[in-house]
Amino acid sequence: MAIEVSDYPDVQERARFLGCQVPTEIAILPTNFVNATERRELTHASSAMTVRALLKEAGVKETRIEPEDVKFPSEHKKAADWIGPTIFFSAVLLSQNPQVIEVALGIVSNYLTDLFRGTLQSAKSTLDVVVKSPEGYKRIHYEGSQKGLAEVRETVREVIKHG
Repeated sequence: MAIEVSDYPDVQERARFLGCQVPTEIAILPTNFVNATERRELTHASSAMTVRALLKEAGVKETRIEPEDVKFPSEHKKAADWIGPTIFFSAVLLSQNPQVIEVALGIVSNYLTDLFRGTLQSAKSTLDVVVKSPEGYKRIHYEGSQKGLAEVRETVREVIKHG
């Protein structure tokens, strides 16, 4: 299991640059959000739509960065592992509702527990979470079993507090 924290570009600024809607709450970011040079290049992880549906079902409001009537394609990679999307939590959302991280990551964790039930325990999950910290935007990258997602929540809390 590995958790890495790294710098991430200003999400609102990047969204404006790419001609996307600026996320004000929780948002699913395209996999190539940092490297794309224009909006038409953006793609989602194949798991993005599933995570969106799970969040909606749980009553968690998402701000889509896709403009009205625009749909980013999904990239599908064949693997036994689960490659999650990049989930962004805005500073405003976290100040008003800090439990949203617990809820959202709990939803993903429960989904993965069900998904991997009865399969090999060697299956890995990958998930990125982006938050604004006192030192700017940070990406928390997780790779490991679905059981390690609890540690991601703790890392996110630390990053929000201290950067």
